[in-house]
Amino acid sequence: MKRTIMTLLSVTASLALMAQKPCKIEGKVADDLKSNKIYIYVSNEKLEITEEDKDSVPVKKGKFSFEAPANGFRRIVIVPSVDNGKGVSMNQIRLLSVPGEKAVLDITREGATIGGTKFYQEWGAADKSKAEVYAKLKALQDNFAKEVEGKSDEEVKVLREKVMPQYKELVEAYRKCPDMKGNELGALMFWGILMGEPVEAYDKMDASLRDTEAGKLLKERADKQRANEEARAKEEAEAKKAEEASGEGKMFTDFECEYNGKVQKLSDYVGKGKYVLVDFWASWCGPCKAEIPNLIKVYEKYKGDKFEVLGVATWDKPKDTEKAIQQMNIPYPQIINAQKAGSDAYGIMGIPQIILFAPDGKILKRDLRGVAIEEELQKIFN
Repeated sequence: MKRTIMTLLSVTASLALMAQKPCKIEGKVADDLKSNKIYIYVSNEKLEITEEDKDSVPVKKGKFSFEAPANGFRRIVIVPSVDNGKGVSMNQIRLLSVPGEKAVLDITREGATIGGTKFYQEWGAADKSKAEVYAKLKALQDNFAKEVEGKSDEEVKVLREKVMPQYKELVEAYRKCPDMKGNELGALMFWGILMGEPVEAYDKMDASLRDTEAGKLLKERADKQRANEEARAKEEAEAKKAEEASGEGKMFTDFECEYNGKVQKLSDYVGKGKYVLVDFWASWCGPCKAEIPNLIKVYEKYKGDKFEVLGVATWDKPKDTEKAIQQMNIPYPQIINAQKAGSDAYGIMGIPQIILFAPDGKILKRDLRGVAIEEELQKIFN
């Protein structure tokens, strides 16, 4: 009990003291980076960062410095320029600014070491201890992203189940790395804010810290995450229901959208006496764009009175869709600005989703990808 009271008093007193002074961040940059500036993103008081928050400070004789606001915590993302601004290093440095503290960074092409006042010394030690496990975790995630490219939803599911044991093992190893044990506030913010686990961090934090500024910030983020998880669960349940209602053998579900004053419907194409291959895609989606050459190939081979290909621009900005259509020379018709209309109708949680419809509008096949597209059409036309 005595320790709890002392912890609360010390944290409250230190926060009151720190709030009078800004957080100082300074450092040096390796010569081979040839940096003339450091790009900086500073969050608002809610710890939210947008592209509009980007700023920069000059690098002079290999050194830089700046101050974060004195009124509360901020998430800070630091990105060194390379070759005098011609490119930007992918090694982002992520910090939490604490008023009254000082962080000292040593930046290289590989990343950064973190030191300074005791808070940042502890932060740097924790960061260093986790680096090796994090590198393995990132490599696993990057390899998974390559493996699933161009795969069907079912194939992705199988690959995910295969990799999950190793992923969970690495996450657990990451959790067991030395943390900022000497600084409850630091440990709290490290896991709750930067590592994206506010619910777990808030539920485990000492009750004496919940009325501090850090505790209130963490509660707000925890509540938001819980709400997002509930919304996501509801969305997934609705999507599953819609997917079951639009499974193979079921009649197509119509939807419509408007763009440039024109209303377009799926029924303008499907159920009109042709086989129709419908591609739900977006201009920003790499796997979607990887499938387009396959779709153009079968369109050129089978187009006519019996076959059509239709693109449905999903979750995309119309101007971006039109630009991609032009750049990729897509010849088949498109429903532009569908947004969620098509995905809601067919329970689509990920794109591309390619569905083959029979001439009468019944669904023949879902989740077509790669060579499976041509193989399915050969069954019909050869």
